[in-house]
Amino acid sequence: MIKSKLNRQRFRNSLSDNVIIEASIVVSTFSEIPLFHLFTFHQTAQIMQCKNNSTIDDCRAVLIHKFDCRLSSIALRALLVVLSLFIAFCFQQEMGWAQESPFGIAPEQAVSVENLAPWLTDIPLKTRRTGFLPEENEIYYRVLGYASSANPEQVKIAANEFLKERWKQSKYSKRPFEEFPVYVDMYLDPEAYQGRPVIMSGHLQRTVISDAGKNEHGVDQLCEAWLYTDDSQSNPTVVLSTSFPEGMPIGEQAIDHVTVTGYIYRMYTYEARDTGRFAPVLMANHIQWTPPQAKNSSDYSLLQIIFIFGLLLGVSLFIALMLQQRWLVKREQERIAQSLLEEEPPKF
Repeated sequence: MIKSKLNRQRFRNSLSDNVIIEASIVVSTFSEIPLFHLFTFHQTAQIMQCKNNSTIDDCRAVLIHKFDCRLSSIALRALLVVLSLFIAFCFQQEMGWAQESPFGIAPEQAVSVENLAPWLTDIPLKTRRTGFLPEENEIYYRVLGYASSANPEQVKIAANEFLKERWKQSKYSKRPFEEFPVYVDMYLDPEAYQGRPVIMSGHLQRTVISDAGKNEHGVDQLCEAWLYTDDSQSNPTVVLSTSFPEGMPIGEQAIDHVTVTGYIYRMYTYEARDTGRFAPVLMANHIQWTPPQAKNSSDYSLLQIIFIFGLLLGVSLFIALMLQQRWLVKREQERIAQSLLEEEPPKF
């Protein structure tokens, strides 16, 4: 009898140990996931030891009930965490797309005052469509904003260095650097000039000021003009800037003594005499204009005096000559008449 009781007690203990081991395995499997923080082995053992008089099915039911309550709360929290991460990921992607241009050019691409070409890798150098394309709007304002805000002295130094390199490599290297035909060299090899700083001098025509489109680069207005250099003849360079020098006339009139420092953006397509032509687009960093000197009022008065004096002197000389001529003619007539009177009358 005693032996039978001992056997039943051992069976119960072994049954309890089996349940604890089984539950511990399940719990340890879940506890490897840090996000859920499920029951530990010790807690499971305590739960199962309290139920050591139950069957395996009862212990499993208790354990499953505990897990279900805990898992329902954890699942909800996990769902919220996953949803939050998904929203954050989508927002980050959207912000990244918004900062990129339509051509996929990231703003953090390395550029320097010597070269803006990394921003223009996907910009078409030449297009059949006239004007500027809507899809290049972001790059257009980015380059213009950079050009207008860069240090003028640094841009000028970079432009001189670049043009001297082009001059040394060209067939014009035997000429003085000041005579290097920038427009001709640029028109023949526009790829080498895209994004690079240049200096061009000549006269402006068709100066226009208009409001800028929506942009995030601080450009409020657009100042456009056509620049004609000595080597470009009748072919213009489109100059774009955010401002004109103070006092510069606006309109169709020609404006002499202009020097523009800036960056070549691309070739601009325009219609001329029923045919498409290309003009370089120069986004200006600095426009230098030497206005014509105002006439001095004192100098103008002196010129007037000299002119009037000369006119009076000429008129006086003319009158004097006329009077002298009349006097000589009259004197000759009197001499002839006197000689006729002094002659003796003929004898018959």
